[in-house]
Amino acid sequence: MRISQGIGVRGGLIGLAAAVLLLAGCGEKAGRGPAGRSARRVVCATPAVAEIVFALGCGDRVAGVSEFTEWPPEAAAKPQIGGALNPHRERLLRLEPDLILSQGKSEALGSFAHSQGIAFLSLPLDALDDLRAAIAGFAAALGVAEQGQALLAELESGFAAIPSCGPVPVFIALGHAPGDLSGLMTAGPDTFLDEIVEKAGGSNVFADVQILWPKISQEALIRRQPALLLDFQGGPVDEARRAALVADWERLGFRPEQVRLLTEDHLLKPGPRAAQSAARLAEAICGRETAE
Repeated sequence: MRISQGIGVRGGLIGLAAAVLLLAGCGEKAGRGPAGRSARRVVCATPAVAEIVFALGCGDRVAGVSEFTEWPPEAAAKPQIGGALNPHRERLLRLEPDLILSQGKSEALGSFAHSQGIAFLSLPLDALDDLRAAIAGFAAALGVAEQGQALLAELESGFAAIPSCGPVPVFIALGHAPGDLSGLMTAGPDTFLDEIVEKAGGSNVFADVQILWPKISQEALIRRQPALLLDFQGGPVDEARRAALVADWERLGFRPEQVRLLTEDHLLKPGPRAAQSAARLAEAICGRETAE
């Protein structure tokens, strides 16, 4: 089987998805300074972190966010510090933060926070259990543990309400640009996308690989024979692009009715809208929606 590990997320995935995947990994704690309720100027270093902080009711304490932060609208209106992987340090310091929250492998940002005496917390957001732990962890860091428990209860209630029709064998397609199936990536086991697809009634045909974000050959995909192709575009798709994307899958022998083009960017974010994302995927997997 020709499956190779994806080195980062480039090309077909939009910048938002790149930030999500490249920041995946073990979190770390670093830095000095105030935390808890005394932290009044918080910087959220990734879009997913900003969503969590706002969902915890702490949006009024957010001084800045990273680029690609679009939800909620109040977060999008906050000053930006640049990219999640390469924030503009002078711009960040001008915001005078007393706490920086991030996700995954944020060693450089953690070291910078430490050197400036700014409290820093970075937690992994690879999988659903990571999301649950991050909600609780950020809530504790902000001194709002009760709000964290309420948000977790809301998340679980949302998952419980999703009807399942599965398991339906599906391929999770990432990085598909029109006319090019050479750079396909997918979600491996124990990743956020793999888990919400399962909650939605899907069965990931590459759930047995030992890589979180493998690169997939066309031959390997055909051999797996998925019933549906979940093509995550992460942004609006006009009719011309839609037709080109579907035509690519047809060249591999798949039928148009097997293709689901998913354009909502929140589907790629391991955040508090995870239950809504799973419900949207359930519509695509269990409903009669097609790419036509």
